[in-house]
Amino acid sequence: MNVFRPPPPPDPARDKFALARKELSAALIERDEEIDLALTALLANEHVLLVGPPGCGKSLLLDSLLSWTGGSKFSILLTKFTTPEEVFGPVSLAGLKEDRYVRVTAGRLPEADFAFVDEVWKASSAVLNTLLKILNERTYDAGDGVARRVPLRLCVAASNEWPSPDTGKELSALLDRFVLRATVSPIRSQAGRQRLLWTRDHAPKLTTAVTPAEVDQARRRAQSLPWSAEAKEALEVILKELAKEGVRPGDRRQFKTVGVVQAFAYLCGADEVQPEHLEVARHTLWDDPQEQPQAAARVIAKIANPVGMRVTQLLLEVEEVLAAAEVRNLADAARAAAKLAEVDRQLAGLTGNGRVAAGRAYVKDQLRQLKLASIEAV
Repeated sequence: MNVFRPPPPPDPARDKFALARKELSAALIERDEEIDLALTALLANEHVLLVGPPGCGKSLLLDSLLSWTGGSKFSILLTKFTTPEEVFGPVSLAGLKEDRYVRVTAGRLPEADFAFVDEVWKASSAVLNTLLKILNERTYDAGDGVARRVPLRLCVAASNEWPSPDTGKELSALLDRFVLRATVSPIRSQAGRQRLLWTRDHAPKLTTAVTPAEVDQARRRAQSLPWSAEAKEALEVILKELAKEGVRPGDRRQFKTVGVVQAFAYLCGADEVQPEHLEVARHTLWDDPQEQPQAAARVIAKIANPVGMRVTQLLLEVEEVLAAAEVRNLADAARAAAKLAEVDRQLAGLTGNGRVAAGRAYVKDQLRQLKLASIEAV
């Protein structure tokens, strides 16, 4: 007997998130993962840390989100010489005349809706201690003893490297404030490099705008998204398998992961959390950045989304083939085309994952370009 389920109520905010996700992905080359992390963090009321070389589009991503949401942005490149005044505002001279030590926060981090903090590990203790409180509690005391709420919706921090194990408790505490963390790599694929080199304007063109009220509404709906029994069981298995690998994320990180996964499922258009949505947890369920991220990604992909894991492996094979192929050599191009056709056949045998269709479309496009290049070489 089929049980009638009424259609979900209209959700214009979710539709806007879905469209923004699509338009950002169309413009920012090979940055789908970073886009998903930023939008998920916005929905989950968390922050994102991106580690990688300069020039990988980290700041452009935040600027694009800012153009979509509106609001104010605070950006800063931290060094060991950065003073608290540069981040939180200068001390009020009028206040000093009245024997009060109060900061003027206009235009500084305590009044920003979005923040981009570059080289986040370089800050001094005086900056880090206050930054921790703003990121974690969303409050700031300007000096009058009153902890006021800050409007900060999302902080994207960046660094060229992960903190080393001997950097002390301060940097470990700061690392923990970023629930979502990821390594950003330069563009890898041949197709991506072609887009980078021969497209002059890479700025996303977002056709909608979202209000703060819509973001809050989307956040509430994401937080209320139910978990399927299969997803709950998959999370339990993941935590047990991670423990066997020596990866034991703390209680707070496990708790926050639940909200992050709900936000990601909402972003994906789901009405309940399924095991495949746990893939985003590979960016949350670890503490030590040296080896644990790789272990977490392996364990979570195997349990949460084995089909997606296989798609990723096959697409990596495609990139290796394309990188090694000399398209002007007809025999070489024919071998590459045969390998891509075989990958497409393997992808066609996979089901139950949205990545399959996207992967097949990519492989077919590469096959088409390979054949065109071979024809031109004749």
